[in-house]
Amino acid sequence: MRFLCLHGAGTNGEILEIQTGGLRHSLEKNGHTFQFMNGKLGAKVEEELEGVVDGPFYNHYARGDSPGSGVAEAFEHTKAIIATEGPFDGVLGFSQGAALAASLIINHNKTRPADPPLFRVAVFICGARPWEANGTQHVVRSGEERPIGIVTANIVGKQDPLYPESMELYELCEPSKASFYDHGSKHMVPFDLKNTGEMVRVIEEAIGKAVKG
Repeated sequence: MRFLCLHGAGTNGEILEIQTGGLRHSLEKNGHTFQFMNGKLGAKVEEELEGVVDGPFYNHYARGDSPGSGVAEAFEHTKAIIATEGPFDGVLGFSQGAALAASLIINHNKTRPADPPLFRVAVFICGARPWEANGTQHVVRSGEERPIGIVTANIVGKQDPLYPESMELYELCEPSKASFYDHGSKHMVPFDLKNTGEMVRVIEEAIGKAVKG
């Protein structure tokens, strides 16, 4: 499968490429490919990466309590890349990138229900809460309805400050189509052999479900 990859806030596509190197090594051996894009909004680098990696750095939309129209602009930026460089079978997002991917999937399903989904599978790693298109409120569940109906792989970290948000994102996914793994660590993509193997397993499990339809 071919994946579009969305980085976290205050980083860039090259950094996500490095962060996911262990995962991709195994997945690429199985024939999967990954394309990395940058957000459109210039940003200050994440504090722990300052002086360690080169910029420029980006957000997909402004951080904070209400990114407003920036969410819709991020939708258009991402859809333009899909139109020019796609199609993509799947999407992989880390942190803000996972939130953007989820928001985009939900909005597409809501506004164009008769169209095929944007992706067959989504991989959310340490994801933040997704936003409604207006950028003023987060997506919330309505009863038993799960607004993300495609196959997903949900990877979270128990020590991650965004862990509660990652779990909220997981709760938005159709349970029968959602694979899950808690790597038990912080806001990161672990690179040790055990966690890498387990993350690859849940991603391949999700890919398998998507292929079977």
